[in-house]
Amino acid sequence: MRRVGEVRIETRDGVTRARLDRPEARNALSPAMVEGLQGALDEAHAQRSRLLVLRGSSGTFCAGADLAHVLSLLGDRAGMDAYLDRINAFVDGLEEAPFATLALVEGFALAGGCEILLACDISLAAADARIGDRHLELGLLPGAGGSVRLARALTAARCGYLLLSGEMIDGRQAADWGLVSYAVPSEALDEVAEPLIERLGSRSGDALAGAKQLLRAAREGDFRSALEQERQVFLELFENSPDTSEGLRSFARKRTPRFGPRRGAPD
Repeated sequence: MRRVGEVRIETRDGVTRARLDRPEARNALSPAMVEGLQGALDEAHAQRSRLLVLRGSSGTFCAGADLAHVLSLLGDRAGMDAYLDRINAFVDGLEEAPFATLALVEGFALAGGCEILLACDISLAAADARIGDRHLELGLLPGAGGSVRLARALTAARCGYLLLSGEMIDGRQAADWGLVSYAVPSEALDEVAEPLIERLGSRSGDALAGAKQLLRAAREGDFRSALEQERQVFLELFENSPDTSEGLRSFARKRTPRFGPRRGAPD
């Protein structure tokens, strides 16, 4: 395991794990934390990982921006713009990555922490986690896609409630609303997470990349163009990925498929 900025990173068996490690500040997004998160994303690309797992240290995910740093940027629009650029590059990169992304949420996932989990493909939350967009509590607004991804994930009424009230909801309610994938008792988080990580890490990297491409098309494109893109991505995978023939032959031979690395040069 190596440390980049304020994040501990390890890659093994196609899975990159990133542990936010600034417990004294509830893993707030200092410049060093953002550097480390980007480092984890870069490693997952370089290692052709199938999965990137994000988790906070000391029982909390991420309490949002480093407010001491934000305070230091008052009157410095260019400095704030640069800080937001770095956070957005990471958050957008999560959403656009050709590998699966998983947030394991304990404790607080607030403001910027909530924006990060919203960009992940799958989020597993402890039932007693506290999740929300708290920007308006301090006269601030989302700056890393929170308003857009909240509106995409929730009904208008629920999005408006979270954004405008600044209230937090627990992990179980977040799962009921569709803000996270599902919630489990906090003591069962590892018991549930590890088989899921193993399952995702065993998937074909080519198929995962294609599936994420299809999901983006479904969210962002019109119905007919998304259907056509599904067909074309399927055919490209079917024709060109060694994993497709491996998967089909393993089924015929009644054995577990052994998928190779994702195609192409490291991203």
